[in-house]
Amino acid sequence: MCACSVETVDTLWQSFLLVPSHVREPYLYYLLRNPPECILHLRRSPPEPVKSGKKPAQKNSKVRKSSAVDDPDAFEQPPPTIIFCARTRSAAYLALLLQTLNIRATALHSRLTQRERLNALNLFRACVVPVLVTTDVGARGLDIDDVALVINWDVPQEPEEYTHRVGRTARRGRIGVAISFVTERDEDSVLKIEDRISEFWH
Repeated sequence: MCACSVETVDTLWQSFLLVPSHVREPYLYYLLRNPPECILHLRRSPPEPVKSGKKPAQKNSKVRKSSAVDDPDAFEQPPPTIIFCARTRSAAYLALLLQTLNIRATALHSRLTQRERLNALNLFRACVVPVLVTTDVGARGLDIDDVALVINWDVPQEPEEYTHRVGRTARRGRIGVAISFVTERDEDSVLKIEDRISEFWH
């Protein structure tokens, strides 16, 4: 599945995942539910159940028990993750899709108001939402140190943008993983990236 996997620094691992463009969604979901082993311990635990004054419902054998699919807090959430997209509509779509699949996610892109952007960042920084789906507006200037996983939903066309994106993780000696979904349209972009970081690919 991986075209190549390379360690650029002691705490950052970069991988290319070859996947057809029209089936990236299942790969993304699987990756978020099953993060790499080196960052598995950074997954977010489900929040504590909310206490209420209501009496617990009586047990009824005929009532179907809720499952992880029904209850968004029934399974562990992904480790702190930033997903980079090339287009604002892709970021909005993926955030909504992940929410539908009970993964707590929020979007950050240029079509949001300043207040909405700050709210998304605050939710991510506070670990309320473990997944931030963003365009390249989130590649620079974000002061977030504990990002465990960076996923390139779209491979950037310029190597400089790739460098800025993966630089969001493995900061200050922390462990980090960067995984890029490489589709049938990304050959030229990948070659540019390889040329840019060629010293790490020997």
